[in-house]
Amino acid sequence: MTASYIFSAKGVAALAHYVAPDTLFAFDLDGTLAPIVEEYGAAEVAEPIRATLERLVNVAKVAVITGRSRKDALAILGFEPHLLVGNHGSEWPPQEGPRNWQQIQLCLKWQERLNYMLSYEQGVEIEFKEESVSLHYRKAADAEKALSLINAAIEKLDPAPRRIGGKFVVNLLPMEAFTKGDALASAMELFGFKRAIFIGDDVTDEDVFLLKNVDVFGIHIGKDDQTAAQYYLKKQSALLGLLNSMVGILESQRNVDEKMAINN
Repeated sequence: MTASYIFSAKGVAALAHYVAPDTLFAFDLDGTLAPIVEEYGAAEVAEPIRATLERLVNVAKVAVITGRSRKDALAILGFEPHLLVGNHGSEWPPQEGPRNWQQIQLCLKWQERLNYMLSYEQGVEIEFKEESVSLHYRKAADAEKALSLINAAIEKLDPAPRRIGGKFVVNLLPMEAFTKGDALASAMELFGFKRAIFIGDDVTDEDVFLLKNVDVFGIHIGKDDQTAAQYYLKKQSALLGLLNSMVGILESQRNVDEKMAINN
């Protein structure tokens, strides 16, 4: 399926059916709410997007599902959405259930083994996120060689992890871990919603776009012939305009409802 441009006549008309208070508005973080940066620890959500998201929180339910840990994601966001799920769908807020310590111990074991095998490789960084491990190689002089070395090291891990590629990063999760798709479906059930809008940019977000029997309006950041999302936004910097459009519709709906309630 080829994604259509969200600001085409077709895209705007389709989006209008989903922008409503009974829709869950869900987002990836890196590459979506925050631009991709050279130093992954320096990512941040621009103030105009943060301010618009805070307006969105006041008129609809908002979820962020990210590969980051919840702690790091909160620091990058600068505000707390109604639901923040970290580690590609595995790390939920404490009130939604205990953390999976067995998965955390397994990821710690992988991290120690990977440190032993890759510690001398320049430009390769190993990020332990408790429920997952990410291997970054954006700084490597030879990215192709670095990825080959990373893949060779991963092959030696026991038990074998689920591997999810990304932009100069390889993410490792236990085979039984939640995906972002699992997380979004569970979030919709948690809020009692039957439909959602999800905006993402990465390979990990395809688990959401590929969901079956779940009504998700998928928007991919960037045109990509391989995405399963129905629609795309040309670039990350165009997200603010889309957010403002959705928030404007929701605020107008709320104002109309409030006036009707007063008149009645």
